[in-house]
Amino acid sequence: MLAQLVFSGLALGSMYALVALGYNITYATSRTVNFSQGQSVMVGAVVAYGLHVAAGWPLLPTVVVTLLALAALGVLVERMAVRPFLASSSIAWLLSTIAVGIIAENVTMIVFGKDARAFPSALTLRPWTVLDAGVYPQELLVPVVGIAIMALVELAFRRTLAGKALRAVAFSHDAAGLMGINVSRTITAAYALSSVLAGIAGILLAPLLNVSATMGTTMGLKAFAVAIIGGIESARGIVVAGILYGVFEAVVAGYLGTGVREILGFALVIVVLLLRPWGLFGVPTLRRV
Repeated sequence: MLAQLVFSGLALGSMYALVALGYNITYATSRTVNFSQGQSVMVGAVVAYGLHVAAGWPLLPTVVVTLLALAALGVLVERMAVRPFLASSSIAWLLSTIAVGIIAENVTMIVFGKDARAFPSALTLRPWTVLDAGVYPQELLVPVVGIAIMALVELAFRRTLAGKALRAVAFSHDAAGLMGINVSRTITAAYALSSVLAGIAGILLAPLLNVSATMGTTMGLKAFAVAIIGGIESARGIVVAGILYGVFEAVVAGYLGTGVREILGFALVIVVLLLRPWGLFGVPTLRRV
């Protein structure tokens, strides 16, 4: 039983980390986060369902079009709900991004319906036996793809011009501007990438969790908890924290129940905030007084 819980936790934890990495990217570049990130997970799953299941598109074109739609959504959120307030040094972006998520969820309920729908996949039909545990291939695919994508994002940050621009903006807006980097455009790209990562999580999780208008709410909240635990400025810390948090949740739910899982999971966040407000892998910042 323990092995089966660990595999399930790895799958879910890697998706927590993938979504939380979006928080890291936007916070690093703009000191803002998109609190509708969880709804981006839902939009990814719903759009993929509409194209692949309802319209009968092949999987590859479905994934490409879905991720393009998520990138456009990220751009829209940044332009409409973040940039106007960021320019005036206001924290109203916090409420406006929450509002975007609520709007997206309710529009989806009207168009898609309130009921959860199954996302058929050949990888969830017959479990494999791994370490005496029955594990669906999709549960093995999710962490492999998730970790691979996170590694590619890290590599892109270090090796590509766009990645170096994002890192430069994260270091200093003024210095990046003096180097000829368009700071506003780079922040927009960060929001687009953040939304795409959430969309990938939605596509991967759809066959395991089913598709519904509310599927992203808890996912976004727990991903933010993972970002806090790992250290929102530490991408590698977020990856480690996401996987550990997912395994912790799965084991607690398996042995103590889902209600206890939520209690202990969020209690863990409070404990980390009390002991290390900057996260387990973050670095405290010094402030002048």
